[in-house]
Amino acid sequence: MLSAGDRLQRSLTLRHVFALSTGAMFSSGLFLLPGLAAEKGGPAAVLAYLIAGVLAVPAMLSVAELATAMPRAGGAYYFLERALGPAVGTVAGAGTWLSLVLKDAFALVGMSAYLNIVVDVDSKLLAIALIVVFTAVNIVGSKTSAVLQLVLVGFVLIVMTWFLLAGLPEVGRSDGTLTPFFETGVSGVVAVVGLVFVSYGGLTNVASAAEEIEDPSRNVPLGMALSLLVGTVVYTLAVLVAVAVVPADELHADLAPIHTAAERVLPAFGAVLVVLAALAAFSSAANAGILAAARYPMAMSRDGLLGARFRELSRFSTPSLGIIVTAAGIAAVVLIFDAGAIAKLASAFILLTLGLVNLAVIVLRASGIRSYAPRFRAPLFPFLQLGGIGISVLLIIELGPLSLGLVAAAIVLALGWYQLYGRPRATRSGAIYHVFERWGRSADRSLDREISAAMQSHGLRPDDEYPGLIARAAVISIPDGADIAEAAQRASHVLSRRTGVAPDEVTARYLETGSLWIQPSEHHPTATPVAFFEAGDDHLVIARAEADEGIRIPATWGGHGESVRTLFFVAGCTDDPGRALRLTGELAAYLHADTGEIADAVYETDVKAALLPGLSIIQYPLLPELPSRVLIGQRVDQLVPPKGTRLEAIRRNGKVVRADGDVALEADDQLTVIGPPGELPDADELASVLLPDQRTPEPRRKP
Repeated sequence: MLSAGDRLQRSLTLRHVFALSTGAMFSSGLFLLPGLAAEKGGPAAVLAYLIAGVLAVPAMLSVAELATAMPRAGGAYYFLERALGPAVGTVAGAGTWLSLVLKDAFALVGMSAYLNIVVDVDSKLLAIALIVVFTAVNIVGSKTSAVLQLVLVGFVLIVMTWFLLAGLPEVGRSDGTLTPFFETGVSGVVAVVGLVFVSYGGLTNVASAAEEIEDPSRNVPLGMALSLLVGTVVYTLAVLVAVAVVPADELHADLAPIHTAAERVLPAFGAVLVVLAALAAFSSAANAGILAAARYPMAMSRDGLLGARFRELSRFSTPSLGIIVTAAGIAAVVLIFDAGAIAKLASAFILLTLGLVNLAVIVLRASGIRSYAPRFRAPLFPFLQLGGIGISVLLIIELGPLSLGLVAAAIVLALGWYQLYGRPRATRSGAIYHVFERWGRSADRSLDREISAAMQSHGLRPDDEYPGLIARAAVISIPDGADIAEAAQRASHVLSRRTGVAPDEVTARYLETGSLWIQPSEHHPTATPVAFFEAGDDHLVIARAEADEGIRIPATWGGHGESVRTLFFVAGCTDDPGRALRLTGELAAYLHADTGEIADAVYETDVKAALLPGLSIIQYPLLPELPSRVLIGQRVDQLVPPKGTRLEAIRRNGKVVRADGDVALEADDQLTVIGPPGELPDADELASVLLPDQRTPEPRRKP
């Protein structure tokens, strides 16, 4: 797991996700590219934008699935490295970073064209100055960047809505023409689809910032879908207006086509607003692109494919070196290439990355890795992904030999870098070896642990019952000199009674999964093995060492001979493995705090209370000789716990069951109650508190 200093803070909500994705799309693809697209494809450029939006759906769904399974900085690179191995990951990281750099440079070329409408300045020098500004904004922090993004995108959408409302009624009765529609034939339309695909490249930006998004399981797919829908509609209708109202000979040479169209359908003030909206869109795209691209060097550094300095965070918790290198790359592209070349190259690299992303989904699902448990799953598997791969190959070919040659050169250079620098430092082989394990290649068991750790970073969902998991946990002691194998054997007997699986099979499941996270600590090191069972509930066994020497973890269990004081055996449900991993992540967060309370705990309730900050926990015995005997025979739903308290579990005959409504209490049960400190009743008061309408009889005297 990442250390606290390497973690990015989750500060981005659904509106920020929408703004990052939409802002990255609404730039040159909308305000500059329509003229170039119309020159290449005629009026059918309108259809090309619509087709490109539809063809982006498979990649969008695949990116959403991967981002909800592995919400970590690095986006497409992170997915591809884990799925296809570090060699392909190096290619993907470099290719995606280049596509974002090219796309940002394309936005700055468009910004220069629109700025020349307002002021006579050296556009390239101005572009360099703007790069410096956006670099500073991103170094300060992602939330600051995302809030700015939200404001810019909102302004662009308002202005473009006015433009469309005024322009659509003019279609068919202005100076432009829509006939002949297929001026360059079907092949021309396909070529334009490849050219304008760069307009939808912003979809991957969200995945690269997934580690900073709140509730990525919901916000990533929903934000991306909304962004793609809005982007496709606005692109198609805006290009339709531009083609319909601006003469072809004027439109084809125009680097500010939407402004030219606005001058024909809006008042002078409206045309000025379009210029401002374009500048806002270009600013938004450059800002979002730097934010996203800078996370790729950080993610590659985490895996040993780049130097350690790229993963260091500034005092603002941002990857400052990656941001600076990204800005330098954008500046170089702006100074060297023209708009058409940049658009083609950016589209080619975007298509390459998205094709590999679709392949990654196929590999990860086929690998059988239990911890690959995305909350969102792309439909129509694997046909949707295979179609997405075919789309990428076809459109890259249509972009021409120059784009193909440069993409091939980038792949060769990236593979060369991997062989010379990354290969000696890489520690993973990718999920693809799980697929082909039957061919004699050894699967990488640490990958399951890595994906599980990424899944843990989701945070809890409203229906995840962390307090209940702790309340139902069993606590066992492990003798001096034991290792994790003996601890697992003892824990397996407890879990066997709860899951209905034989003890030996329980132990085998933990070894098979290989998902074990060690929490180092000077005072109380711990480890958390995770396995999955067909039982309908999640369970936890806490194994504590009786002596200070701790419990040794050999290499067969994923350790290096180190010792831990406590083991937390998590048994997740196969129907919802993501829930168990999120619960484990919450548990790991408390263990990482290292308060020492677990080490000092004497009784079982003390151990559990240490894992429930802000809550108290008491286990009440229901015995015939105690006042609580009146609870025997009562159903849980007949009891009235005080506000803020919960009846979490019942221990009965060595087993622990949920305190559900239809469960009747029996003699010798132990009732576990959780609530705020100081508000749980004493044992003698329990019955009167839970049954306020009944008088508690005096305890039966012994003869």
